[in-house]
Amino acid sequence: MDKQLIMLSSITYAYKARDFLAKKGISSYIERTPEELKTKGCSYSIAVRGDADKAAALLESARIKVLGIIR
Repeated sequence: MDKQLIMLSSITYAYKARDFLAKKGISSYIERTPEELKTKGCSYSIAVRGDADKAAALLESARIKVLGIIR
């Protein structure tokens, strides 16, 4: 399965999200959100392989705001 990006608002939230997902057994890494897909100025994303919807739901439950998912 190809990587999917979970868009977040800042690098700080990207680090929090990556660390939180690691504790849940989901491997991810931080990437800049592609310019043409940014919804806010300084956007970072978490790249995941697998179920991005599940990962995004976990992040939302931890009060980490997800701006969107790029498939």
